[in-house]
Amino acid sequence: MRNIACLVVVLVAANAAADRRMNNEDSRTATLAKLRTAAKCDDPASPWRVWCAVADADKGTAEDLPKPRALVGLTLELAYGGDVAKALRDKVSLAALAIDADGKVKLTAITPSNAEEKKLMAEAVVNLAMVFKGKAALAKLPDDLASYVKTLKASYTPTKVGGAWTWKGASDATLRKVGSIWVAIETPAKKDGIFATILTDAWE
Repeated sequence: MRNIACLVVVLVAANAAADRRMNNEDSRTATLAKLRTAAKCDDPASPWRVWCAVADADKGTAEDLPKPRALVGLTLELAYGGDVAKALRDKVSLAALAIDADGKVKLTAITPSNAEEKKLMAEAVVNLAMVFKGKAALAKLPDDLASYVKTLKASYTPTKVGGAWTWKGASDATLRKVGSIWVAIETPAKKDGIFATILTDAWE
């Protein structure tokens, strides 16, 4: 009887985990659909079109990872059921994806600790946005920020699954290339939403 009870507990837990995965997938799909609308992806003049690569993430491919290098980009925090248009205005930050010679990766949020760093990061956000919009070939980062990015280390081994690079760290993460933009989507275990990041190696 004890073995049967244990089996029942295991099956219930497995079913609950499967239900959570299904719910997360449904929520993720709905959130990306809301992003497409909020970013006005059907409007060529939309200032938010840089985020349409995220809305099209599932159409991306797992191309070969760039040579050892840090990709730099912008992260958008999206809460399930949240106001996506407001997030586009208020929830954008910097991030970098370190890639090492062994193919390991790590995505790191870059957060300012003082007013001067906020100013430098605001400059970087503008320059990166110009690259993602196709209006600049290269994003010039402030020297201190560029130096910091070059110190970042990779630690997770990605696996190619279903047309995406995937890995597990603090979050479940996927990485795909959509056009010329790398798109990473992180699903934190303890957060009801996703972090979507667009990345480029066109920086100095």
